[in-house]
Amino acid sequence: MNWMHFSDQLIKWVYLILKLTGIWWLFNSPYAFLGAVLLLVHDPSSVHSVFITSVALLPFVAIPALVAMLATARRYGRDDRSFSFLKSFWSYYRRDYKKSIILGGVNTGMLILFYFASRYYAELSSLLTAVFYLLLFVTPFFFLLVYSFLVDQQLSLKTYFSNTIFLSLKHPLNTLLMIMDIVVAIFLMWKIFPPLLVLVLPGLVALVTTHFYQKSMDTEIRKQQPSA
Repeated sequence: MNWMHFSDQLIKWVYLILKLTGIWWLFNSPYAFLGAVLLLVHDPSSVHSVFITSVALLPFVAIPALVAMLATARRYGRDDRSFSFLKSFWSYYRRDYKKSIILGGVNTGMLILFYFASRYYAELSSLLTAVFYLLLFVTPFFFLLVYSFLVDQQLSLKTYFSNTIFLSLKHPLNTLLMIMDIVVAIFLMWKIFPPLLVLVLPGLVALVTTHFYQKSMDTEIRKQQPSA
């Protein structure tokens, strides 16, 4: 193995992840403010208010920034690398903002629904509780693929969901590997150095999601091409 080449590639990808994460946080400045507030308050009611505010801001702040980050990562992955990350990010952010709010609202609503359903059934049915916890776990990953379709194709909102279901079922291994990679990364960062979750995780999630989404899409495109 050429260790010089490996180290160069590693530095390049680390720099890319840090750049994507930095721009994502720039567009998520309200969450940085809420994090600072959370460090200063101690009473449960204030913590509860910060949490509710954070959830309410998801469709309007965090998810549009996530969509723009996925679009920027996708552009980089297609070997189009001579562009300004910040300008590109801002362009995608404006382009997809309205759809991001709608899909982000559905995403947030489903998470809230599954959370309260799991709490409600906790003392009534262990099976239903497990089902809703599973849905609570899977939903963010499902929407990562929905957002990947959003930055890739201009479709109706309904079609984003149907295409995501189709792609996930047609390529379950890619979907499972995407989930496993992200979960393992979160676990390792938490165990090794928790601040990495803030500094590295957003950009890493964008690259992992883009890789497996594009891998599944490329397979479908090859299938549709007529054989020679």
